[in-house]
Amino acid sequence: MIDLLLPTISQGLLWSILALGVYITYRVLDIADLTVEGSFPLGAAVAASLLVKGFNPWVAILVAAIAGGISGIVTGLLHTKLKIPALLAGILTMIALYSVNLRIMGKG
Repeated sequence: MIDLLLPTISQGLLWSILALGVYITYRVLDIADLTVEGSFPLGAAVAASLLVKGFNPWVAILVAAIAGGISGIVTGLLHTKLKIPALLAGILTMIALYSVNLRIMGKG
């Protein structure tokens, strides 16, 4: 029973962070920004890649946060400069980040 309970709780806690990201953007911006579903894995991919290459963990976290911020900037630019609706801009960024994440991790 414990073999099932611990992984379930840990995965639920990880998904709750993602849900909070979507909820906060919806409450603050009043739009459902789905960039979070691509930027969180982007940060994880960047941090994991840097850690495997021997970087300092604090540097890896900082670079991962910057990468996530850049993905948000891309969504903002798609919405403001190209006049793409906010929801669609978030979806486009999220889909593009799947390929970017695979490239960062060395596959694809």
